[in-house]
Amino acid sequence: MTRVVLGIADQLVAGELRSALLEITGVEVVYLADSSQELTRAVLRESPDIVFVHDGLGPEPVLQTIRDLSLRRPASATLLVTSGATAQTAMSLMDSGGRGVVSYPLVFEEVLTRVSGAVEWSAQMGRLLAGSDGNGDSSAMSRARVIGFVGAKGGVGTTTLATHLAMDVCRQFETMKVALVDLDLEKGDVTSILDVRHRTSIADVAKVSEDLSLGTVGDAIVVHESGLHLLLAPADVREGEYVSPESLRAIMALLRREYDLILIDGGAHVTPAQAALVELADDIVVVVTPDVLCLRSLRRAISAWQSLEVRDEQDLHVLVNKVSKQDAFPYSAVEKLTSATVLETVVPSMFRYLEPSLNARDPREVTETAWWKVIRLIGGELRVVPAVSRLPVALPGSSAGEGETAGGDPQTSGGTRSRRRRGRLVAAERGSIALENAALFPIVLVVCLMVWQLCLTGMTFVFSGLAAAAAAREFSLTSGGPRVTQAAGTALPTWWKDGMKVNYPGGTDGRTVEVSLPIPVLVPGTFRLPTRISTLHTVVPER
Repeated sequence: MTRVVLGIADQLVAGELRSALLEITGVEVVYLADSSQELTRAVLRESPDIVFVHDGLGPEPVLQTIRDLSLRRPASATLLVTSGATAQTAMSLMDSGGRGVVSYPLVFEEVLTRVSGAVEWSAQMGRLLAGSDGNGDSSAMSRARVIGFVGAKGGVGTTTLATHLAMDVCRQFETMKVALVDLDLEKGDVTSILDVRHRTSIADVAKVSEDLSLGTVGDAIVVHESGLHLLLAPADVREGEYVSPESLRAIMALLRREYDLILIDGGAHVTPAQAALVELADDIVVVVTPDVLCLRSLRRAISAWQSLEVRDEQDLHVLVNKVSKQDAFPYSAVEKLTSATVLETVVPSMFRYLEPSLNARDPREVTETAWWKVIRLIGGELRVVPAVSRLPVALPGSSAGEGETAGGDPQTSGGTRSRRRRGRLVAAERGSIALENAALFPIVLVVCLMVWQLCLTGMTFVFSGLAAAAAAREFSLTSGGPRVTQAAGTALPTWWKDGMKVNYPGGTDGRTVEVSLPIPVLVPGTFRLPTRISTLHTVVPER
């Protein structure tokens, strides 16, 4: 079955083309998009064999849209539907990566011919790409994946996460070409994390974007000693104005052909360059921290992107960073406040372990394995690297407190995701809980023994009073004898009968009876308490 996606805003043209395609055996229209942004998302999601693009589609220029599609899905044949087909139009289309022109008004025979040729070309291209990849994975049909990291606000750790992920991929896969682009034109913090110097920047490349070549970009690329390729932000903030959406498209198109993975630090401010990144990237990761201020900033950024029609909220990924046990705002509530996909992996607050690498400007100074485990879990969720085993990460303690990582399927529903994350959180804390219990158990045991011993002492005092009253009453009737001791014993439980002593301090004519009881001791020799309790009771003579 040949899968087709239509990018046509004119409903009349779309209806006629759909009707013509339905008459062709084995052709299925899987999606109809009415904007260039929606068309790009549909092509990336559906991976169609043929894409029809109308020359009235907007808001992006049609040829630019076709160029982006040919780079990101080279196995999809793109056909332009136009009412002004000329030789110049065909040449411009071929330069942009298109495969043919369909004239409007439509002629069925022409549509059939174009579809047949496009199907053969798409099938052949798919076989070539699958053969070069070695596994036939359609997701690998574009040379490079572009993943943009943007911050909901400043200081959330966007640059740190993007840089460390790029560095870790280079370290794991030495044959993989990875580029890190610093598109934070105002701050450019990548050079604060990596010890590199540069004379040219992305602004210098943007100045000549209309006549761009591999050599021009290569002159601006800085190769870090780790093997990571860097395209850095300009040192002079005024040069950032040269980086326009049009120049960024040309730069990204060239980088896609030369690298396997492109990670971009987009900063925390909604600018024209950042908006272009949000539209062009295959995936956008919005970094947030679990606090109300950051989530408000997230909502403002999403509203800005949606108003610019560059990406819908549902197509975003949200990564929660700097999670701590002391946070008043629970990180699990983030997924309830956005319809974006919240990554299962959360990043703990581990500044104490990151500080040496920040001071040395070298991420390789981080020796804490738990941190790199988290970074690889993020890479696995974003399909940057093969999925990592999603076992709970036992994180070290710190004065600032840490969060815990959790893994799972990012497509799971919100409620299930929360329960799964909390389950992994409990599993990650089991070791620390066991240590705490081991330390507290002796203290709790001693306190319990002391309380119970005090209870036994109080009960002995009460029972001695009861026994003395019974003995005094019997003494008033019999004036002494064994029946007095028997009367005192009947008022006592079994534990206190052994060792009971009954005395008459005043003799048989005295007016008092004394009952002495031993105090039960749970652990002999442990508590320094009186060994016996005696109670005197006045005898009331019977008249």
